[in-house]
Amino acid sequence: MAHDDYRPGPTKDKLAKANQRTTLFAQIETAEGVENADEIAAIDGVDALWVGHFDLSASLGIPGEFEHERFRQAIDRVIAATRKHGKGLGRLVPNVATGLELYKAGFDFICYSGDVWVLHNALKEAVEALRAGASIRERIRWLNSAWR
Repeated sequence: MAHDDYRPGPTKDKLAKANQRTTLFAQIETAEGVENADEIAAIDGVDALWVGHFDLSASLGIPGEFEHERFRQAIDRVIAATRKHGKGLGRLVPNVATGLELYKAGFDFICYSGDVWVLHNALKEAVEALRAGASIRERIRWLNSAWR
């Protein structure tokens, strides 16, 4: 079996060991998921809850409003469920500050951004730096010509 580098042994034992190494995340992406977070976290075999924050905010009727009281209350409820049942909690974060804030709030798994967003942010930063540099150059040219 590929997951154990094709080592010999009984398949039943190999699958049992693979199951011990497997982590199962249940996604909480709707208001209904939040309502049932305690029951979901209580399920034997569920290791962690994962908040799909964009989908959850849309389900709550506040798309993208992650500072909204309703969203924060939903997150608090999910945090409470994971703490009560000793389960992990994860979420995608757009920046380091948010990741650290959520870690302090009780999130165990922090997935930093996504490849498209990281590329976008790097490109945006570079273009802004180029524009700022060009702007400074133009100001210097104007000042030099004004003194002549």
